[in-house]
Amino acid sequence: GSGQSTLSNYTEGTFTPTVTLVGGASTVPVYSTNTGRYTRIGNRVFVDVYLTGDGGAEGSGTGVFNIALPITASASHPTSFWPCGYAVNGATNYEIWGQIAPSATTIELAYFSAINTRVDFTGDDQNNTSRTVRIKFSYDV
Repeated sequence: GSGQSTLSNYTEGTFTPTVTLVGGASTVPVYSTNTGRYTRIGNRVFVDVYLTGDGGAEGSGTGVFNIALPITASASHPTSFWPCGYAVNGATNYEIWGQIAPSATTIELAYFSAINTRVDFTGDDQNNTSRTVRIKFSYDV
């Protein structure tokens, strides 16, 4: 029909969502559960990431929390923050927002400390032995 196209790319898979802390001297937290799943439908990728449990080093420092994407983002992917999940650090809970820049290979995490104050999610925000990051999001490829 008019305006329709044939599905040219469908892929499902799992990946290990590698955590990096960008900027500042930091220690990357290690998790006992570190799982990622994705589905690519055409030029859109849907991602589910679950990091939890004390797998070793606790996070520290001011480095901004980034998680590797399963597929590099499109060069025309729009840059903006959107709500994508939650994180827990001991007794502290965070509503997590994510940002993927054009051509990026990671999603950068943040949260709002007040209604209009976005704050980088950092290694210090995962410094408890009881810690979790759980996000679901989609992006253009």
